[in-house]
Amino acid sequence: MVVMKPLYYLVPLLLLVFCACETEMPDPKGTLEKQAVKYWIERVINKNFEYTYQEEAREGLPPFSEYEKRLKAVTRIPTSSVKLKDVRIEGKVGFVNYSVTCHVQGIAQEIDIPLGDQWILKGNRWKHDLQAEMKTK
Repeated sequence: MVVMKPLYYLVPLLLLVFCACETEMPDPKGTLEKQAVKYWIERVINKNFEYTYQEEAREGLPPFSEYEKRLKAVTRIPTSSVKLKDVRIEGKVGFVNYSVTCHVQGIAQEIDIPLGDQWILKGNRWKHDLQAEMKTK
């Protein structure tokens, strides 16, 4: 008599392996566009640093208290809007160019400041590359 019990355990194991495989992001550029705009609105307009901290790539990320202190120092100028200019993807790295509209004290009109940053595809999610940003400053 042949016992088939080991096969009963193998089938669910194989299903788990196949289901655990990452599916490819259907629209990496579109996804990055939306995510980058949300990130920058939360960072420079809403000053929601808890949200942006979660969106950062983890390598070299300081503790939240230090991160928040740094961002508060660089987001003192009142900002009214974020405009996406261009998104370019090279492999697992995304480059985003955008501008922020600021109100500078003593100047009657708003100023558009062009900026850019880098994102890294981790798993199936874009993460902001704070380390690349800090290297350019």
